[in-house]
Amino acid sequence: MIETVFTSKTLIGFISDTKSFESITDDYFQILDLDKNGMLSPSELRQGLNHVVAVESEVAPGEETNNVYNAIFERFGEDLVPEKFRDLIAEILTAMARGIGNSPVIMVVHNDGLIMKAVLHESEKGK
Repeated sequence: MIETVFTSKTLIGFISDTKSFESITDDYFQILDLDKNGMLSPSELRQGLNHVVAVESEVAPGEETNNVYNAIFERFGEDLVPEKFRDLIAEILTAMARGIGNSPVIMVVHNDGLIMKAVLHESEKGK
């Protein structure tokens, strides 16, 4: 885990760079696709999604968490192909960006999670 500072522009800029975003989300898809069948099952998504997009707090199993996953599966399907996984991640990061707004926030994130990738992407583009 690492502490980092970012704004909504960090996340939106990352999503907007289609080539980089697709490459990175495809890498995460391959990591989460444990049986290597080219689709993410509900159990594979549940096992790995928290690590990909989560911040400091861990998601505890429960009715509220189940409702979130049920909504994801209802919207994107039971077995996610890479394109649907990309759409899901873009939607999650966009929702986070809307919640954050333009004010800088400090979060503790996974070193190899998508938020950290977005921060690194922004710093590389700024050079």
